[in-house]
Amino acid sequence: MGRAVAGFWWSPTTEGTPALVATAVFFSLGGLAGCLLALGVAGDGAEALQGYLVSFLASAQDGAMAMPVGAEVLWRTLRWPLGAALLGFTALGLVGIPALVSARGFFLAFSVASFVHAYGRRGLTMAFLLLGIPGLLTVPALFLLSAQGLHASWQLALRAPGQGRRELPYHREYFLRCGLCAAIVCFGFLLERYLVPVLAAGAANTLLR
Repeated sequence: MGRAVAGFWWSPTTEGTPALVATAVFFSLGGLAGCLLALGVAGDGAEALQGYLVSFLASAQDGAMAMPVGAEVLWRTLRWPLGAALLGFTALGLVGIPALVSARGFFLAFSVASFVHAYGRRGLTMAFLLLGIPGLLTVPALFLLSAQGLHASWQLALRAPGQGRRELPYHREYFLRCGLCAAIVCFGFLLERYLVPVLAAGAANTLLR
């Protein structure tokens, strides 16, 4: 029982510490690029971004965000972890997973930095309500899927021709972790679908005063 629990929780680090570190590094690099781009926007670009944020907050304030389209929210929530999970079943994940987590870090950091750049501390609060609450669940799930997927892709790339299915880098704990991440992402979807719009509408009233 102890070995099963240890294998479930610690396999991504004991078997694939380099994969976990690589995931964090690429996510951080993407996030750094997103921050620099958002904070470096000037002139017409800054005005356009400011106008977009004001329009977005106005729609939230008016209640237009009270019930976002479920399919759009589902796709927005699911695309990153689903991409990492699928890429983990092919050697292409060696390139695809770093690109995926870099893009996720970029867009997340760009959105947060844009709010902060435009509204200061109040913008940080708004960014947390919109992105941080679901991100507290979906980002760790993405890290877990990316780390084990990158490790699996590496093992696939090193497989010798003719090796049997027993040599594949997929085992019971691998799929259990996928199931756990799926449950976490679904809960994150419910939060973004039903809770976040309500909180965002209240925060928008404060920002637009």
